[in-house]
Amino acid sequence: MRTVICATHPGSVWRWAAVAFLMLAAALPCAQAKDEAGAYGKTLEKIYDLSPETLAKFQRFQEKQAQKPGDKGKGIYADTERWRGDELSLPTSKNPFTIVVKVSGVALADGDAGSRWQTGLQFDGPSPISFLPELVHKGARAGQPVSMVGASKGVSFKEDRMAAPALDFESSRNLRIDRVQVEVWSGIRKSTWLELLMSWSPILTGVVFLGVVLWFRRR
Repeated sequence: MRTVICATHPGSVWRWAAVAFLMLAAALPCAQAKDEAGAYGKTLEKIYDLSPETLAKFQRFQEKQAQKPGDKGKGIYADTERWRGDELSLPTSKNPFTIVVKVSGVALADGDAGSRWQTGLQFDGPSPISFLPELVHKGARAGQPVSMVGASKGVSFKEDRMAAPALDFESSRNLRIDRVQVEVWSGIRKSTWLELLMSWSPILTGVVFLGVVLWFRRR
């Protein structure tokens, strides 16, 4: 009795692996743009547009801080100017919750423009604060409109809560702030296509490795 072993031609394996990789790579930019809406969570609970009066308070705070001599401190040691939004109902079924801060304005001079913020969900009792990395637009030109986005770490609750988003302005540099938006997102964010592509990479690597093995065996 003769056993017949059917093996995929190595050239075909290589071609299919290349085609699969190129298809995923080509789809990546369009898919990323499509999925931006879910980049921070599953559901956008609310958007807060900070008022011109609040932005003016931030500006006065910045000017006052600039007049103080010495190190102003950062993080937990920094003085801040606080904004607090309306309360939201945050049920545990929608965990986790993420705050997204969007800042736009104009660069005052050539160079990097940026700002520092702290944010969190405020409720009765100790409330966690998230220290956002400095929001920076690199290499801006004087008078150039700039936009920056930062997101807090996701926060999950053990029981349903009423909580309000809070935003603490710490400082800005080379930036006139014209608009600040605060978004509250709930749920687990969608995986980006880059992450999906990376999750497929072990399979693609295995296919390529199989092609190499079959190619050497046929030689």
